[in-house]
Amino acid sequence: MNHTSFMAIATVLTIHKFNIIFMDRFIKHLKIYFKYDAACREELIQHSRILKGSRGQIYCREDESRPYWCYVLEGVLGAYEIRLKKPYLHWVATEGHYFTGTKHEYSFNSQALNIQFLTKGTIICIPLSKLQELQEKYPSVHHFVSIMRQRKSDFFNKKAFIVAQDAKDRYQKLHELMPAICHSLNNIQLSQFLYIDPKTLYESKKKNLYHRR
Repeated sequence: MNHTSFMAIATVLTIHKFNIIFMDRFIKHLKIYFKYDAACREELIQHSRILKGSRGQIYCREDESRPYWCYVLEGVLGAYEIRLKKPYLHWVATEGHYFTGTKHEYSFNSQALNIQFLTKGTIICIPLSKLQELQEKYPSVHHFVSIMRQRKSDFFNKKAFIVAQDAKDRYQKLHELMPAICHSLNNIQLSQFLYIDPKTLYESKKKNLYHRR
């Protein structure tokens, strides 16, 4: 066996081991929400694809539609609305949350948002058509997806409430209602998420720190 062939086999084995590790992690996440039988587990694994991205890598552009249901295993992804005067981070998905490359689970139309990795991360991607099929076949999968959908609805309700505040009060509300987001985003991303300028964010963070003492 020549060196090139050996390296090719080593690379394949490394990728396979990597996939097993992250698929096992995905299964452990699922156990939190439902008990699945062996057939359900096998079908989920069979139709799941692991995607690893680096910071700044684009998953889906605003004029694209990627019909996949994506579960975040590690890292942070976000969707930018770029048609405004300044970048607006419409939503973020952290570990344990999901997003789709379309408007929603039952649509194949574009979100008109630029979805990208805000940090280095790993996601599980399942075709929307297959997810719909699994929901019909396995009540536990339907229940799991419903829980995820409700969590996303709660996220947007909180986000809408936060953005409705005066600019100077948004960071404090974010810290109260969605503290994990504060620790997941850097200052530039936070200002884009709250749609405030960096100076206002700095003053708000300083004020919030003072009141916590």
